[in-house]
Parts: sequence; structure tokens; C-alpha cells
Amino acid sequence: MKKGLVLLLVLSLSLHHLPIQAQAPSTVTWKLAKQANGIQVYTADVDGSNRKYIKVKADLEGSLNKVKAVFQNIAQQKAWVYSTKQAYLIQQVDDHTLLYYNETSLPWPASNRDVAINMKLTEDNAQHKLVITQEGKPSAAPTHKGVVRIPHLSANWQFHEVANNQLTAEYYLDLDPGGSLPTWVINMFIAKGPYETFMQLRQMLKQ
Repeated sequence: MKKGLVLLLVLSLSLHHLPIQAQAPSTVTWKLAKQANGIQVYTADVDGSNRKYIKVKADLEGSLNKVKAVFQNIAQQKAWVYSTKQAYLIQQVDDHTLLYYNETSLPWPASNRDVAINMKLTEDNAQHKLVITQEGKPSAAPTHKGVVRIPHLSANWQFHEVANNQLTAEYYLDLDPGGSLPTWVINMFIAKGPYETFMQLRQMLKQ
């Protein structure tokens, strides 16, 4: 059965004033899937699909510069993006845009998923905000035997510096994992994946 899978990578933030593909329709109904340690994970149904939209809200300690450093260190994703098997830089497009590869490990009998991702960082110094958009580029990396290529990934992160070393974060993800996945695997990733990613991101920002 083909359903939505939360893959964290990278995963995206819901922005109410930015024209991004990752933004969910305003009419969706969000349901709280998990709440703990200042992290809230929500899901919403995608019209005409078995996929799920994912949204996360969290309070974090750190600076926008530290967030940029963490996200731009692609090789370090294994340390904080849930279930990442490998990640590496394909191309540094410019100072704010890069293309990278990510493979996510899934438990047997499911096959691992992978995709190339275009990531752009946009900082608004006046508003003390950092926006990170991620868009899957399925044809930008060679396929691998036994690994399912993700056909669609659209993600958006928004970090707002509300006080010295204090951040609020929102994340929004629209993902089609491709192929078939057991329901128990999907359920494991829907709440656990985003939550664990934010918990590890919190630790990375403190280092």
C-alpha cells in the first residue's frame, strides 16, 4: 500500500507568507501526532492521496549562524537526521544553494529510500529569520540496485531568533516515498522520525 512516509532529512517548515511548493493548503486539518520536550508533530491528510503532510513546531537553543553551519555540513546528517544511512554533497551551486544525496535506512522487509535534494538557505536579517527550502531532484543522482528512489520531496524549514540564543522553528514536509511500505513502517516514521530529528538537531545546536 502506497502511503506517506516521513523522511527526515531533511525534512520542511510551513510558511504562511512565502510562495513555496511545500506549503500545505490552508484548508487542511492538522492532527497532533506527538508532543514532548517542547516539540509538536502534526499530520494532515493530502486530498486524493494516502500521503500525509507533516508539520513540526519546536523551541530550540542556538543561533541562526549555528543552524546554517549544521545544515550546510551534509556529511554530518547521519548524526541528526533520523535514520540517515549516508549523505554527501553533489554540487555547491553558490554560497546559499547546494545539491546533495541522501539515503534513508528502513527496517526489513522495506527497501531503503534515496534522492538528490536541492537545498537553498535564505536569511532575513531584519526579521531575524532563516528559511531553508529543500526540493527533491529524482534524476540528479544515479539509482542504486535495491534502493527505491523517492519521486517527490518538498520541504521547508523556518527558524526565527526570538531572543539571544533562543529560536522558534517550524518544519513542513510533503513526501511521496515511492513503492510500497508496510503500515507499521509508515506509522513509525510519521511521528518518531520528525521528533527524533528535532531532538538530535537540538543537541547539534548546543555543541
